[in-house]
Amino acid sequence: MRDPFTLDATGATLTIRATPKASKTAVTGVVALEGDATALGLRVAAPPVDGAANDEVVRFVAKQLRVGRSAVTLVAGQTGRIKRLRIEGDAVALESALRALLP
Repeated sequence: MRDPFTLDATGATLTIRATPKASKTAVTGVVALEGDATALGLRVAAPPVDGAANDEVVRFVAKQLRVGRSAVTLVAGQTGRIKRLRIEGDAVALESALRALLP
C-alpha cells in the first residue's frame, strides 16, 4: 500500500480522510481510496460547521508533526471528507514525523 503522503524539496503533501464529530481527535489508520491512492484516517473532535473540523485537522497535524500551524495549509477538500494538506518544512524531518504518525 502506498504512503498517504508525498515529499518534495520544500515539504510534504498529506491526504487525509476525516470523520467529524468524534469524541476525540485521533489517527485511525491508513485507508484505501480510488485506484492505488491512500489517505490517513483521522477522527476529528469537531463538527463540520463553519470550518471547525478543518481547523481541528490543521491544528492536530501541526501538533503531531511538531511544526507551526502556519506551516500547514489545507489545499483541497474544504467541504469534503477527503482533504489534502501542504506541510512546509524540511523533507527529511517531515518524512520521519509522518512515518511516526502512521500506525
